[in-house]
Amino acid sequence: MTNNQILVGAQRQAQLEAAKAAFFASGGQAVELAGFTYKPLPFRRHPEPTQKIPKGVQQGARQQRSKERVALIAGMAKTMTCREVSQALGISQNTLWTMSQREEFTFVPGCQGKRKTPYTNAAADATLAERITALRDIGLTRHQVEKKIGIGNGTLVRILKAFEIDFPKATGKRNG
Repeated sequence: MTNNQILVGAQRQAQLEAAKAAFFASGGQAVELAGFTYKPLPFRRHPEPTQKIPKGVQQGARQQRSKERVALIAGMAKTMTCREVSQALGISQNTLWTMSQREEFTFVPGCQGKRKTPYTNAAADATLAERITALRDIGLTRHQVEKKIGIGNGTLVRILKAFEIDFPKATGKRNG
């Protein structure tokens, strides 16, 4: 212990001794102080509950617009795929699928797997076909052509078939 703590303890002891001497000097009787009396909080007045209006009885402008939008999308879904509706209206496909499940309508099924109607641009494909032919004539391999143009193998094969480009695969094995 440091000297300061000893001094503080001694001062406290002196105060306690003075308090004891004052207690015994007053006759040594305990003084009873007034206790705490409990006073309850005042009663809170709650307003009477209002009668709830069932759903569907009162429609606001927002619900009306929502129903009109659902009707529009359900009409489009009869002749269009989810992707086509999404592109036409600028609404995400996830939102459209959720809406179709909730409102119980379906979209025209789209092409899956090997598509018969690809989502490609014919002019862009013609440009790619010219570039592929030019790179083939230079002597690049299929893999090098894919990397140079930045397309995948599926796109390369599709363009080769569509434009009847003869680009044989390498037959020799690599020496490594």
